[in-house]
Amino acid sequence: MTRFRFLPTALFCACLSVLTACSSSPASPTAASSATASSAAGDAAGAAAGGAVTTAVADKALCKTLNTAATALRTGITEAQQEGGGVKAADAKRTFTKFHTTVSEALAFAETSDVSTAAKAIADELGKAAKATDPISSAADSNFDKLGTDLTEACKTAGVTVMF
Repeated sequence: MTRFRFLPTALFCACLSVLTACSSSPASPTAASSATASSAAGDAAGAAAGGAVTTAVADKALCKTLNTAATALRTGITEAQQEGGGVKAADAKRTFTKFHTTVSEALAFAETSDVSTAAKAIADELGKAAKATDPISSAADSNFDKLGTDLTEACKTAGVTVMF
């Protein structure tokens, strides 16, 4: 039987809940996140290949992908919560890995900007947490809140409201 640590799980889930409450857009199905991620990755690829799309436009597309990935992250953790508030390590790892993969794919062709730097930092942090024995505690112990604030501010500057 897997041992759960209630406090880190509760803290991490509380952070996600607070972020969810701030969202101005309704939650979307996780299937939509793949389509949006592919679309943003394609937009970013077009920007790198053609050079016609400016960094600002690419940042907006990246922010939209990040918002969708964050919604999928919150949904995945919420759906994985068990009675008593715990989340199995395997479920958290799967959800964190999915977020990391989605964001990394979107960043593949992104130019360096405040948005891409903030996105990489948060994806890397969740990627590390996904590899930890206790991913929820690892994420809760990280500077996830600051990284989320940095990402939110970078996207706000790019003209996109994200809920992270």
